[in-house]
Amino acid sequence: MRILNSLLQSITDLFVFHPVRGQHTQPSQLGMEFLDLRIVAEDGVRTQGWWMPSSVQGAPFSGATVLTFHGNGGTMADRLDWCQQIVSRGASVLAVEYRGYGESEGRPSEEACRADACAALVEARRLSADLPGPLLIHGRSLGGAVAIGLAAESEHSGLIAESTFTRVGDMAALTGIPLARKLVAYRFDSIDRIREIVPPVFLVHGTADTLVPYSMGVALRDARLKEGHSVRFLEVEGGEHNSTWQEAGERYWQVLGQWFDEDVRHP
Repeated sequence: MRILNSLLQSITDLFVFHPVRGQHTQPSQLGMEFLDLRIVAEDGVRTQGWWMPSSVQGAPFSGATVLTFHGNGGTMADRLDWCQQIVSRGASVLAVEYRGYGESEGRPSEEACRADACAALVEARRLSADLPGPLLIHGRSLGGAVAIGLAAESEHSGLIAESTFTRVGDMAALTGIPLARKLVAYRFDSIDRIREIVPPVFLVHGTADTLVPYSMGVALRDARLKEGHSVRFLEVEGGEHNSTWQEAGERYWQVLGQWFDEDVRHP
């Protein structure tokens, strides 16, 4: 049984995680001040993070802090364009890596993602201790699942999840492989965990997402609604998996800013 479980985890790892080592760019190359950090989890494994403080006053997200988790491929360097945009709108950002990604130690797994996310939240609180605004948790794709799990069991002011799946098993079923849903070793059970989140939630999904179906974003929204919890859902017509915020353009920032002002800052 142990051999079988090990085999299933190895197969699931190949399906879920696509780590890239090193960083091809840094925030300073986009004109952002930053600190290159090593965040230590309870088991002693060190993962990389970039703290990008904002000094912009009077902007929609001024004083806020955003802890952000990226998707299963590439590194946080590939998401700096989004970070740059929200930093320019007043939010300070802590972007973090998973184990085995960037300059982080270890190997990724569902359990490791949870441990590292908890450590990252502690670090985000430390870094933002003197900032006046709320702390938001953000994730895209796999990062959305990590963010949802963290948001369900910790104190924060709001969650933003983009292009996120319902469960890993549901994603495996899309491959058409017989019994694929039952063969994956991880759950990343966002559809259940999102029901447990008390603070407000903002969901984004593109209708042309060919990796994570738009219907999964709708299912996450409906799970919140059935529990009577706060949720806003931005449907991006023609939006693809990794670029919904770019395809939505200024509308993305307008709707996100409205949610932040009305549901988070002044509920």
